[in-house]
Formats: sequence, structure tokens, C-alpha cells
Amino acid sequence: MFLKKMMRLGLALVMLAWLSACQKTHQQSGNLTVVEDAKSVGNNGWKSPDVVMAFSEALQKAYTYPDPRAVPGPQAPPPTITRPFAMIHVAMHDALNCVKSKFETYAYHEEDHRADAGAAVAQAAYETALGLGNIATDPAPIVSKAGYSALLTSVLAGIPDGEAKQRGIDLGKKVAAAILAKRNPDLPFLALVDPAHAPANGTQPGEYRYLPPLNYALPRFHLQQTWAISSNSQFRSPAPYVINSPAYTADFDEVKSLGRFNSTDRSKEQTEIGVFWAENSSRGWNAIALDIIRSRPGRSMDAWKTARVLALMHIALADAYIAVFDGKVFYNYWRPISAITLADTDGNDQTVGDVNWKPELNTPAVGEYPSAHAMSGAAAGEVLIRLFGNSKLPFTTSSGYLPSTFRSYQDMRSAIRDNSLSRIYIGFHFRKAVDEGQKSGYSLGDWVYEHALREK
Repeated sequence: MFLKKMMRLGLALVMLAWLSACQKTHQQSGNLTVVEDAKSVGNNGWKSPDVVMAFSEALQKAYTYPDPRAVPGPQAPPPTITRPFAMIHVAMHDALNCVKSKFETYAYHEEDHRADAGAAVAQAAYETALGLGNIATDPAPIVSKAGYSALLTSVLAGIPDGEAKQRGIDLGKKVAAAILAKRNPDLPFLALVDPAHAPANGTQPGEYRYLPPLNYALPRFHLQQTWAISSNSQFRSPAPYVINSPAYTADFDEVKSLGRFNSTDRSKEQTEIGVFWAENSSRGWNAIALDIIRSRPGRSMDAWKTARVLALMHIALADAYIAVFDGKVFYNYWRPISAITLADTDGNDQTVGDVNWKPELNTPAVGEYPSAHAMSGAAAGEVLIRLFGNSKLPFTTSSGYLPSTFRSYQDMRSAIRDNSLSRIYIGFHFRKAVDEGQKSGYSLGDWVYEHALREK
């Protein structure tokens, strides 16, 4: 369930923006700049992005988890979280572009220029979230209907009753139904544990070894339909290092040293980077995107541009996970925790095993190569770079895993690199997996930007 505190900021934001009839003012609300939209007849005027951002923030808070070392408990798997983030943001994007067509839509294409844009956006987001929450087999549903219901109510209360409002509500429902129907075929491939389709437990050096209690998670995740890329194997990375190569040995020694639990070789800064970036990519990159959007000058970001930024970025994240899981299944490579504890039998005379070695955070039960975190982060960051035309995108962001810590970046590529390297510092990946995942992520981000939701 959403925390009640979520509504303090989100509802205030929406009420200020949508209850204003004729004013155009700026005021500060926490770290948000609230732009009160002028009431306009028709759909040709500037529209505030505040409703889009309020629903985006609500979703972000629903999937903000604490550091599992400090607060143990269930967390939805990061790969499955990309789906609701993409679906809800795409729903808001499609709703806007069915009121006034500025960019290509994804699932629903019938336009209604007489519909109210705010009502359409809010209803589309709400209905999509509600649909996800009603699917019992979805491993990452929006579990709090009350939070989204209150947000919807507050938005609709600020819109005058009449034909435009009702048409907006109806349009939002149609958009959500189209999104849910288009992504419904994903469901058979979202099972967290599926022993019948999992690869066999490895026996040879380099082969993935089961990691209890899940052993092998999401074995068919890569078989979902892609969002924008041509196929799940389009961005498959080249093969990992062979076990008896000097390059493998160097990567082995690095993660053995820096990724160890309570490592004395890892600096304080590296530890912070590792844990800070460890949370699910959808939540982390959503926070970054919102911070960048808020910092844009004047009225440069209306509802349409804002919705497109968020939708494209989350499409890239969703496709990155589908693509990277294709590589994980294809290469079936072992994790550092297996490689290090079994090193004395790996056929490489230069590696030294340690049966007591443990990573800084608990390793996910999926193949090691390539790094999903590196690929998804590079894909999301590259979409933002392409959309804003520059890697110099200053932002300050937080992490659910380190809520009292904030990290600031002046260049997006520096953030992407920290995100990638973090997986070495927590003992999840060899450097080869990080580097190749990041390369593929950049390419995938370019593809999504150039082929999805294009300007008309």
C-alpha cells in the first residue's frame, strides 16, 4: 500500500495546478516547482505537466524499497517492475496524443480533440494501474488502489463538469484498455519461479550455478514481446571471457577484492556508489528524469514533452531487460559468488578460491552475463541525452537504499558509469559484464529514441 505521506506532495501538486482557472504563477512546494496552468478553451494552449508528474511520482514511491540489509522484506523483482512503469507512462503519453497529436502513440490511436487532456491523462494512468493491480499473476502489480483513486479524484475535481471532461474520462479508459490488452501476452513469461523452463544447474567451469532459494529466476522473461526494438536478441553482447584467460583472471581478482562483503579494499566512496545505485532501475531513473524535467527553463516542458520523456525512457528500460535476459539465458554464465567459491576447480591456475566469500548484497538468481543494471542504466541515460540533445544534464537524486544520501552529477555519462560500476562494488558482476552491458545499453537507447514515439 502506498504510504500516506505520498499524498501530501502529490495531491497538493495536482490541486494547485488544476484548480487554478485564470492564474499563471510559480511557487515552490518542497523541491518541486509547481506551475499553475491557465484555463484554456480547446487543446491548443500550453498544458502543465504537473498531472503527469504527480502520477509518475506516485508510481515511483510505490516501488521505492529500503536497503534489504537494514530492512529485510519482499521486493518486486527489478525486471518485472519495468513493465508497470512503462505501461502507465505510455498510457499517459497515448492519452495526450489522442487529444492533440504531437507524437506517435503506442497502443491506442483514435483521436478525440474535444476531450479534456487532464481528465484523459489521469483516467488513463488510473485505469492502467487498476488493471495491473487486478491481475493476480502479475508479480509487480500496483497494489494500492486507494492512492491512485484519491489522486484521480483530486484531478477530476479541478476540471469543470461537462462534455470535454466526460470525453476525457472515456478516452482515458479506452487508452488504458488498449495498453492492458497489448501487453497482456506478457503474463506467461513473468513467472518468477518456473522450474520446467529453467536451464539445468551447471556442472562445468563458467556455467551458471543455481542460487537458492530461487535457484533460477524468470527463465522465460526474455520471451516477452519487445516494446520498440526489433527482437530480444537484437542487442546481444559478444561472448564473455573464457575462464582460463588473463582477462578473466583480472576481472575475477577485481570483484573478489572489491565486491566482498565488508571489503577493506573497497573505498567508502565505492561502497556508497554500490549501495546507492543498487535499487531497481525503474525507480532510480524515474527520479533522475523528474529532477531533470523540473530543472528545465520556463515552459519548455509541457505535458506532451514530459509524458514523452518518461514514456520513452521506460520503454528503453523495459526493452533493455528483455534484451539482457536473452543474453543471460544464451550465455548461462556463472556469478562471482559461484566462480570464487569454486575457483580451485575452474581449470585456471591463476585464480584462487575462497569457499567463504560472500558479496556485499545478495546476488540475484539469474545468469551473470551481461549486466542488466549496466544495460538498463545506459539505455535510460542515453534516451535522456538524445531527448535533451546534451549529456550535460545536471541533476541531484536520491536512493531508496540510502534515503539520507543525495548524489549530484553534472554529466549524464558519469552517472551511467557509476550505475554500471556499482555492480562490481556489491559483488554481482565481473567488469566484462558491466562494460558490455553498458555498450549494448547505449545502442539500445539510441534505437528506442530513433524508432519509438516519434514526433509527427
